[in-house]
Amino acid sequence: MVKKYKENLYKILFRHYSPKDSQEGILTYLLAESDEQVYNWFCSKPTLKSDESIYISWMLKGDEYKKDFKERIIKCHGDMFDDESEVSDLYYGAIQYGWGLVYKNIKENDIIKLENLNIDIEDATK
Repeated sequence: MVKKYKENLYKILFRHYSPKDSQEGILTYLLAESDEQVYNWFCSKPTLKSDESIYISWMLKGDEYKKDFKERIIKCHGDMFDDESEVSDLYYGAIQYGWGLVYKNIKENDIIKLENLNIDIEDATK
């Protein structure tokens, strides 16, 4: 019998802006129980299995600002999809992040299949 988990599989997206071009894609996949857990994972300054670190400038905002901002970012699924988000000072480039639900209540078998295909899956539930 296959054990069914309450975790969901999310794709973690990025959009990189620079003076001459931009790039957009899937950074990794993430197991998490909710959109709020995805947000909190971003706030933990995670280092991916690929040794890439994620740093988001909005983590430095004050606590009062963070509460309203947190609710808005969770609703938008990241600053990448926030209409109020601004990108400036692109001399060195800027990155925005977002996420999308891929699969709800993913089964362990499916996780194993993805890992066997060498697809990195981060885990926010640990």
